[in-house]
Amino acid sequence: MAILVLTACGESNTRKEIARRKAALEEKQQTELKKAQEELQLTDSLLLIAEKELAEMTPEVEAHKKALKATPEELTALTQLRVRRDSIRTQYEALGLKIRYIRKKIKEVEKLKSEKK
Repeated sequence: MAILVLTACGESNTRKEIARRKAALEEKQQTELKKAQEELQLTDSLLLIAEKELAEMTPEVEAHKKALKATPEELTALTQLRVRRDSIRTQYEALGLKIRYIRKKIKEVEKLKSEKK
């Protein structure tokens, strides 16, 4: 009889622990989603700024290149701006993928919940 009581208590504790972990996972997913969305907004702003700067600088440097008057500093600055823009774009795309992945996992958890009910 004592073994049955101890086993029953152990099962309820295990179920409670599983429920706590599931709740913690859901909270972590929501937190990560919000964090990634905020970071995506900031990255989007930085990307727009970098693209604008590049669009402003490119025609001037290209005109200097055609006239064979482009300085090494101009060319280097244009190249660095392109690298910066590409880096920000890569970060933007990675954050977008992260957000999609988190949303997919949240939907999977919600689907499992609805199937159990």
